[in-house]
Amino acid sequence: MIQEFAGDVASNYARFRRGYRTEFFDLLAAEFPLGRVLDLGCGTGQLTVPMAARAGAMIGMDPSPDMLAHARAAEVPNVVWVVGADSDVPALEPLLGPASLDLVTIGQALHWMDPGPLFAALSRLLRPGGGVAVIANGTPVWTQRTRWATAIRQVSTRWLGALDFPACGSSDAERARYRDLLERAGFTRVREHRLDHTERLGPDEVVGALYSAGALEKLDAAGRRGFDADLRAALREAEPGGVFTEEVPVRVLCGSWEPSA
Repeated sequence: MIQEFAGDVASNYARFRRGYRTEFFDLLAAEFPLGRVLDLGCGTGQLTVPMAARAGAMIGMDPSPDMLAHARAAEVPNVVWVVGADSDVPALEPLLGPASLDLVTIGQALHWMDPGPLFAALSRLLRPGGGVAVIANGTPVWTQRTRWATAIRQVSTRWLGALDFPACGSSDAERARYRDLLERAGFTRVREHRLDHTERLGPDEVVGALYSAGALEKLDAAGRRGFDADLRAALREAEPGGVFTEEVPVRVLCGSWEPSA
């Protein structure tokens, strides 16, 4: 089932989801022209808003009205926010025209989409020399190889039952699949860049990152309070100092669109 990303989930997403560092935008500016850019699955605008400072015009597109409500609060003049999913991308062609985009970014969202048909639809929207960037902006907090991430998994399983913790497009297998599908869709010079770094988080940031993924949607109000208390206690035991070191492997998979190639 597709995550709703509404209400408190959207609020936690806007407040706690990781942003993008300056070197990430430097990379995209070096790889592609930034005249007109579509940020697909834009969420609350973590990528869209800062990218707008470098782009001529931005389109932020997401299926969640609640997520877009948070994004619109930034009031960036050269961004248009559109409610839509990957299945709605073909409808952009009669509106924008073919070969009308320079770049399409998909940040930590492609795992919700059907990438094969999507890449084919995007190829019709891209100008020659433009391209697609699929970004894994780190791994989810619950996948970290730390005592505190183990605590998150244990508490989540205790309250919510056996869970399959997704890698959210950050795994080697997922990125290998995306690379193959880009090449099948006709994209050239498919290459991956690495921009790894380390961050230090407080307990609210760790908990908020988990809640931004909808961890509490199965629980009623009393259950949510109990889960939160249990989780915070487990985090204090795992990291008494209250500083959580997170390794952030950033992967940017780029494919260029050169129809004459």
